[in-house]
Amino acid sequence: KPLTVDSLSTCPSLGRETMRCAALALGVLSLLVPAVCVDRSKFRTCSQTSFCRRRREAPSAREYLIAPSSLALDAAGKLSAQLHGGPYGVPLALSLETYSSGSVRMRIVESSPLHGPRWEPQDILLPQTGAPLRKLSADSPELPAEIAAAAASADASAYAVGEAGGAVVVLHLHPFRVSLYQGGVKTLDLNNGGKFYFEHHRKREDAAIALPAGKAEDVHAGKTIVDYGEDGLAVYSDGTKQEKGADAEAVAETTADSAASDGEWEESFGSHHDSKPFGPSSVGMDVTFPSTHYVYGLAEHTGPLNLASTTGEQAKYSEPYRLWTLDVYDYELDSPMALYGGVPLLLGHNANSTTGLLWFNPSEAFIDISRSGGPPASTSAYWMSESGVVDVMMLPGPRPADVFAQYASLTGVTPLPPLFSLGYHQCRWNYNDEADVKYVHNQFETLDIPFDVLWLDIEHTDGKRYFTWDSFKFGNPKAMQEELAATGRKMVTIVDPHIKIDSNYAVYQEAHEKKLYVQTKDGNEFDGWCWPGSSAYLDFTSADVREWWAGRFAYDKYLGSTPTLYTWNDMNEPSVFNGPEVSMSKDSKSIAGVEHREWHNLYGMYMHRATAEGLLQRNEPQDKRPFVLSRSFYSGSQRWGPIWTGDNACKWDHLEASLPMLMALGLCGITFSGADVGGFLGKGGGYGDPDHELFTRWFETGAYTPFFRGHAHHDSARREPWTFGDETTARLREIAKERYQLLAYWYSLFHLAETTGMPVMVPVWVHYPADEASFGTENQYLVGTDLLVHPVTSKGATSATVAFPGSEPWYGVRDGSVFTSASAEVAAPLGTIPVFQRGGSIVPRQMRLRRSSVPMVRDPYTLVVAPDTAGAASGILFLDSGDGYAYQQGGYHLCEFTFADGKLTNTAKHASNSYMPPNKLERVELLLPVKAGLPSRVSLLVDGSETDLGFSFSEETNRLVLRKPDVLMAKEWAITIHK
Repeated sequence: KPLTVDSLSTCPSLGRETMRCAALALGVLSLLVPAVCVDRSKFRTCSQTSFCRRRREAPSAREYLIAPSSLALDAAGKLSAQLHGGPYGVPLALSLETYSSGSVRMRIVESSPLHGPRWEPQDILLPQTGAPLRKLSADSPELPAEIAAAAASADASAYAVGEAGGAVVVLHLHPFRVSLYQGGVKTLDLNNGGKFYFEHHRKREDAAIALPAGKAEDVHAGKTIVDYGEDGLAVYSDGTKQEKGADAEAVAETTADSAASDGEWEESFGSHHDSKPFGPSSVGMDVTFPSTHYVYGLAEHTGPLNLASTTGEQAKYSEPYRLWTLDVYDYELDSPMALYGGVPLLLGHNANSTTGLLWFNPSEAFIDISRSGGPPASTSAYWMSESGVVDVMMLPGPRPADVFAQYASLTGVTPLPPLFSLGYHQCRWNYNDEADVKYVHNQFETLDIPFDVLWLDIEHTDGKRYFTWDSFKFGNPKAMQEELAATGRKMVTIVDPHIKIDSNYAVYQEAHEKKLYVQTKDGNEFDGWCWPGSSAYLDFTSADVREWWAGRFAYDKYLGSTPTLYTWNDMNEPSVFNGPEVSMSKDSKSIAGVEHREWHNLYGMYMHRATAEGLLQRNEPQDKRPFVLSRSFYSGSQRWGPIWTGDNACKWDHLEASLPMLMALGLCGITFSGADVGGFLGKGGGYGDPDHELFTRWFETGAYTPFFRGHAHHDSARREPWTFGDETTARLREIAKERYQLLAYWYSLFHLAETTGMPVMVPVWVHYPADEASFGTENQYLVGTDLLVHPVTSKGATSATVAFPGSEPWYGVRDGSVFTSASAEVAAPLGTIPVFQRGGSIVPRQMRLRRSSVPMVRDPYTLVVAPDTAGAASGILFLDSGDGYAYQQGGYHLCEFTFADGKLTNTAKHASNSYMPPNKLERVELLLPVKAGLPSRVSLLVDGSETDLGFSFSEETNRLVLRKPDVLMAKEWAITIHK
């Protein structure tokens, strides 16, 4: 492989001395100095991208219209219509339908596409049950008052979504616009700014004829449209036809000339050329959320949780947000730059409602955010996609929980993960060999620090050949895994998408012979540069390739693997060190001949899926849940496993930025997510290693996020929990204990995530939607409904100002202190993260210190009861085996706890003969909003028999402790506190 500056600077698999010598030869010694920020020159901006440059400041010169005669509502309640007008007068087909979840789908495609229907993924969205649209008459009481006149004059057509009282969607005809109403209030507007466009496919030699500028109503003033011709021009009732304009030919010539120079038919970035064989094919539309300045989503970016404006007077950024999955090494903060994943979902929120919009188009997208001061205030997003079709899902809500359920019905839920995956994960690039693994494992054992999973990065392989082991360093991988498994631990190894080109490497050679790799534009096997050197990339868009890949995880194929070995998919954006923007050329092709530009953003998710399916299929029966971590993602990735935020840096501001990043992921359905504890890039990224304070604060934060993993670059100092001194080790042990005490609570939240679509880590406003003070808050969050977490993210800080939502009290989880004000300054010494339990909740805990989650399966529970102002509380506990799929056939137990009038009751919301949890109730802790005297007695009633319980009051932690009920959680029982 010819050595280039690009390959040298991004390929640490070369030995350091080799790199140094090569650098001297190339005269690029600067490469040896680590950069402390992203190399922006590697990544395109809007002005360097033809479709964005053309469309950002150039909305359609002529608006689109809907021909009234084309409106047709079929027997299933699906609406179709023809769109006409636009800058080129090319007719488009529109369809509108609604689903039983309440979501509304609008699609716009070419009526007569030159090359046939455009490529669209058919295996991302879940099958839907249709719900018929109902046309509303102009005098219908369901019709929003503000559009009644338009409906009466046939300028708009309104349709009810579902039963009476649901959403109403209004199709405006002249000009084309779509409005969504909920409860009579407009919550979403499509094309309100008239920016909708659709670049139709055409031959390069055929100049597109642009029509003269002007608004649709100007062209049609005083005339009635009776039809549209094949050229898309209107035919009027007086027999005349819409004119193209005397300057049409001149415009056509200008258009043809400018197209070549503006990148419509070919484009270059640096030394990379994009041939663009299909020419311009961009689509776009503006979307407005009325009456709000709060819009969230578009994961993954590093900017504020409430998306910043990119145009207008309030613009924070000059660049639009970008969705194009990329390997951005040492990414910068507070930026709209593209990162590893991209979910094209927006949520608009105000005190009265939440509305969502999914722009279902996986090609590259830029999104401009703008705000108007009003009144009323509004926020608009202008979507510009390079290719594909317009496919929009409107999620009417109106509550946050409704939007999450509607989105989950389309893209899927997060399946219940195996219990072990919610514990602590220890990772490094790389643990050196089996002796190093043994040492790390034994240190956790010796120091009584719980953990569940130990990870191996790329150096464990034979020369970066995945599904292999370095025979010198890891000569007996099965025995290594079995030693971990003996203490309940698991192992994860990395498997990346780039396959080393080596005819003696069985994985490469078999896929080569079967022609399973991505191809160049000329039909040859794509050859890119990554960790192993020259690499081929499997075409995961193909179901056949995914099936083949899944088969590689069989125990007789992945030699040395065991049932306790799980997988990590990295570099799957896909990352190509010597490619444009560290990825593949856009004109590369899938096996089916579809260009990379169409499916790039799906590549990581398709790989993630294939790997998860492989881990499921390797067992017979298929009774083990997969665990696969992926860096790249798209809508629906939540179905296949967790995500992490990639190559973060060992800096305080990266710790702070991880909070809005993880909350945004959750809002976009990616609820099983986390950030590398300690920051991945230390010395390896030109930064120092974390000191004890930064690492402790990050460990505190990680313990209260869904995915909890420590990870570090190979040039960084070791950062296992014992490497910062005895005092810090003791602190980190206590923090890890807090995580494990709450595993059952986390597990129960993931049960709710699977059954309702509700994220487990959310901004405060999700559960307090009318609390306007929380709409922009990103320094604290809720874990479920019952725990408020405020991490400390500033160096030297020993306190935090916490905002307490709602009208109920909040209790400090450690000392039981009660907070009833809107905010308070709270002490937060190092090793103590401010966490509060909501008044009105019951949280289950397991208090016994164990080495991992496995020995906890039979451990007893403590219930922490935090009464509200009425003295009441409730909670749940989901119990099953912690793995497998018996729960899907009813093999689980769901406890529902209620506390009122001094009585704590456990009711089986679901019980099963096939699964009887062995756990008992060990203790009840009743937090007290005000100090009270001791009860006269406490009694337990179970199976008709009543016994007295011992109790005491803890001044230190402000709680009444009821000792040793010793009753099965699977039983129904009641504990009464007698005055």
